[in-house]
Amino acid sequence: MPGQGNVIGTRVRQMRQRKSLTMQQLADRIEAQAGFEMHQTTLTRIEQGSRSVYDFEVIALSVALEVDARLLLGMIEEDAKL
Repeated sequence: MPGQGNVIGTRVRQMRQRKSLTMQQLADRIEAQAGFEMHQTTLTRIEQGSRSVYDFEVIALSVALEVDARLLLGMIEEDAKL
């Protein structure tokens, strides 16, 4: 999707809110499931689009949010996953 900029932040926020998770709850899930800390401030910056996301973080976010990583990357639409 050329020209759309960083889509992952918007997708992370949408999926987090859909699951009624706070940023701290998402951070806790990431730490428990992926074994590294992603602070709430980092998640805020990701959701605002002011921070890029590394590949291992995309995987951790998708596992913690229980969604396909391609959905977070904007490669598929939500209805294709659900």
